[in-house]
Amino acid sequence: MQDRRGILFFTGIKHSGKTTFAKRIASRLGFEFKDADDLISAHIGDMSVREFYRQKGKEAFMEVEKESVSSFLSSAPSSLVLSLGGGASDNTPLMEEMKGKGTIIYLRREKEDMLPVILRNGVPAFLDKDDIQGSFSALYERRDGIYRRYADLIVDLGPYGDKDQTENLIYRALKEKNYV
Repeated sequence: MQDRRGILFFTGIKHSGKTTFAKRIASRLGFEFKDADDLISAHIGDMSVREFYRQKGKEAFMEVEKESVSSFLSSAPSSLVLSLGGGASDNTPLMEEMKGKGTIIYLRREKEDMLPVILRNGVPAFLDKDDIQGSFSALYERRDGIYRRYADLIVDLGPYGDKDQTENLIYRALKEKNYV
């Protein structure tokens, strides 16, 4: 077993499966599950996380994200799975704190698989509406590099498929590295 608390941080690009599989792995291990968006929501009140980001901007959002996660981790159980937002890679203080407190798992999917899924609900605020493909490509490459640097474990998930098989793939990867 690693010399760390039993906290597993699930990271990845937006819609990579972080929350879905973090919940499933937490249940499988008997760990508590938390989603960073829920922690942030508790700090910002009635406004949605998405609306807060739009109104207050990226910097204010990252401050609240770091504060919310840090506050929770200060008294978090030692058996925890926490799903982070897709932009957590841009929050260096948050990434540094996670690195010191648990195991960072990067759920990686290919860029070509991600964009159609992200666009299902319209063009998100973090993409340039005039150059969706180009802005996503640049964003993906930058975030992929950051997640790779911080990750203790990278799990290449491939195209979207059977959830049970994907959960088993993640679980086996965690077991092989003695993270669970």
